[in-house]
This record gives sequence, C-alpha cells and structure tokens, in this order.
Amino acid sequence: MKSRHLIRFGTAVTALTTCLVGVGSTAEAQPTERSTDIHAVTAAAAYPLGKLVNVRSAGTKCGTSPIAKASGSGGIRLTISETKSVSTTLSADIGVSYKVISAGVGWNVQKSRSITVSGSRDVSRGKHGTLTAYAKYSGKKFDIFDNLSQKIVERNKKAYKPIGVCFTYKER
Repeated sequence: MKSRHLIRFGTAVTALTTCLVGVGSTAEAQPTERSTDIHAVTAAAAYPLGKLVNVRSAGTKCGTSPIAKASGSGGIRLTISETKSVSTTLSADIGVSYKVISAGVGWNVQKSRSITVSGSRDVSRGKHGTLTAYAKYSGKKFDIFDNLSQKIVERNKKAYKPIGVCFTYKER
C-alpha cells in the first residue's frame, strides 16, 4: 500500500512517500526533492529545512596534496604545464543538502573544476630541484539555521572551490 503525505513546516512543503510492506514491517519514508525548492529534503540531511546564514569569506588557501610535480638536476628549467580536475572541499558533517550549500555559497559544491597548472623554475647548477603544484582554493564560512527550531544549529562550516594553483620549490 502506498500513500503520499504532504507535511507543512511554515512556508515550506515537504512530500514524503510512505511504503508499507506486509504486517509487522516498519514504514520507510523516502523523501522526494523538488527542483525549485532550495530547501529540499535529502536522506542525509540532519536539518532538511535548514539554510545557510552569516555567509562570509574564508579567504584563500593552498591545498595539501600535490596535483603535479617536476624535479631534476641543475642547469635545467623545470616546467609543469597541464590541466587538472579539482574537487570542491567541504567541512565534515554538514547537516544540510548539497543543494542548500550550493545556493548559499553561490557555486555548485558537487562539481569539479578544471584548472590549468602552468609554472617553471630554473634549477641552480650543482643542485637538485623539485617544483610542486597544489590547488589554490577560495572559500566561504557559514552557519546553519534550522527553520524548525528557529536557531543556529551548526557554526563556522566551510566550503572551498578551486581557483588556481600554488607552487613550492625546493633545492638541495
């Protein structure tokens, strides 16, 4: 037996489809997303009617995992030139859907971006050099406001999108 229930929380409406199978089994609710509602329910969201508030810049930072590397002995020029796909990074355990985060920060947090990695450095004679490239990110900090409890439930969460490249150079 299937039934469709509409639950109203303030101005937002969430549709749940309930499937009951056999006697003694438990009901399982499957949320459905409405493409026009930025506060859509997802199965993983702790605050399905949450929204981002106090969105502000988190500045820029360089990643910690190398995305390209070149090394060689003195008297040469090390060059890195390629295009890489780099993912957005998010704070762990954010209790709202990706759709809500994307709307709040202004970019799709599930989408990778292509960045061009291009740089060079001359290695001194008699030395060995290593040129390493890292993704450079621009970020936003935000708090999560739960519409049901009418309070901020998570603070200082962060989302970063790749915007370019940072380089380090070491010689020995």
